[in-house]
Amino acid sequence: MTTSSLKAREVPRQPDAVPSEREIEAPQSIPSVLATHGALVRTRRGQSLSLLLDGAETVYVVRSGMLMLRVAFAEGMRQVVTLLYPGDVFRAAFAPTAASARLSAVGAGEALRFRWTVFSDLAASNPEIDRFYNDAVARQNARAAIHMAAVGRFDCRQRVATFLLELALHAGARAPCGGLDFEIPLNRTDIADYLGLNADTLSRTMSRLRASGLLSHPERHRGLVRDLSALAALTPAARALMALSGDGPPQA
Repeated sequence: MTTSSLKAREVPRQPDAVPSEREIEAPQSIPSVLATHGALVRTRRGQSLSLLLDGAETVYVVRSGMLMLRVAFAEGMRQVVTLLYPGDVFRAAFAPTAASARLSAVGAGEALRFRWTVFSDLAASNPEIDRFYNDAVARQNARAAIHMAAVGRFDCRQRVATFLLELALHAGARAPCGGLDFEIPLNRTDIADYLGLNADTLSRTMSRLRASGLLSHPERHRGLVRDLSALAALTPAARALMALSGDGPPQA
C-alpha cells in the first residue's frame, strides 16, 4: 500500500515573503507533459473519485488540495489509511481489494486522472514520467511506514504532533505574524480515524497544544504553528518526516 508524497513545496525559511495562493498550491515536481494527457478533475470537499473508468483501473496525480483513502471492513469497521498531497500518485490497485475503499477529496483542489494503461505507456516511453512515478511511490511508501509506526507505537500526543508536522511540512506557508500557517481540511472524526484515536482524546490533545501556545487556529480549518522546532520535538518521527520533505532534521 503506498501512502504518501513527493515534496510539493518547500517550507519557507524567511519571514519577509508570504507566498501567494498559487505559489503555495502549485507543485513544482509534476512533469508538465502529464497535463497534456490526463483529464483535469477539479475537486470539492467530500467529492468521491472513481477507482475505475469504464471498467479500467485509474491513476490520479494530485496537483493541489488533498485526497483521502478510507477503507471499510466487516462489522462497520473503517479507517482513514492514506492522505495524498500535491505531487502524490494514486493507483486504484493501491486500494485493498478485499475491503470497501473510497477515495475522496478533503477540500477544493485539482487532480489529473488517467487510465492506468495510458499512464504506464507514458512512463515506459518517457524517463521523466517514469522517474516521477517511482520517486513518488517510494516516498509515499516511506511516509506510510512512518504513519504505521506512529499509530502502532506512539502515544496520543506524539501521533497528533506527527500529523500536524506532516501537514506543516507539506502545506505550510510563512504566516505574516510568524510561524507556519497551514490548512487542516479533515474534520475531527477523520483525523481521529487516521491516527487511531478516540475523537474525544484527539480533542483533548489538540486543546492542550493550543493551551501551551504551540498551536492556534486563526480561522476554521487552518492551523498556525509558531515554532516548528518545538512541534518537531514532540514526535519521534520528526527527523524522518523532515528528511522526506527535504528540510533535514529540526534544529535544536
